[in-house]
Amino acid sequence: MGILLVEGENKSEVYASLRKSYDLALEAVERNAQVGMVINGDRMHTVFEDTELKQLFLKLGMLCRSVVCCRVSPKQKADVVTLVKENLVAITLAIGDGANDVSMIQAAHVGVGISGEEGLQAANAADYSIGQFRFLKRLLLVHGRWSYRRVSKLILYSFYKVRLSFGVLIIVEYRALLDTILVCSI
Repeated sequence: MGILLVEGENKSEVYASLRKSYDLALEAVERNAQVGMVINGDRMHTVFEDTELKQLFLKLGMLCRSVVCCRVSPKQKADVVTLVKENLVAITLAIGDGANDVSMIQAAHVGVGISGEEGLQAANAADYSIGQFRFLKRLLLVHGRWSYRRVSKLILYSFYKVRLSFGVLIIVEYRALLDTILVCSI
């Protein structure tokens, strides 16, 4: 796997680095190779100041197998989640284990907090809380499937209930119509 490092000290240098990385990622995708991107907090600040850079960053991130954002602030974490959430048709999942991850967890569609040595802030702000990172696989694959099945049954039950209610309503209205006809004919 090739690693693309986003570098630069100002907007034009960061743009050139993103553009070069994007072109390399396109070539790698054509060869069926995998690439990953690494960007740090200073470059992220530059990227999120300009909409063109944000879109290029998003396109590059979509071509990469993995994206590592190192030394980023809590707001930048939330900005990355929000960028994906607003521009792609995707459900975002944010996983965090400390107070610095709370804004990211709250920005995502689904937040998972890991309670542990860094405190309970992330676990309290999350939709789901787990004790250790290794429990994530079971949460997603087992409990996620169970939840999916329960929601599917609820939807089917709702359709059945509406259909049954409509049937009862038709019978009651039909009886009322017959009563009206009988009263009028007497």
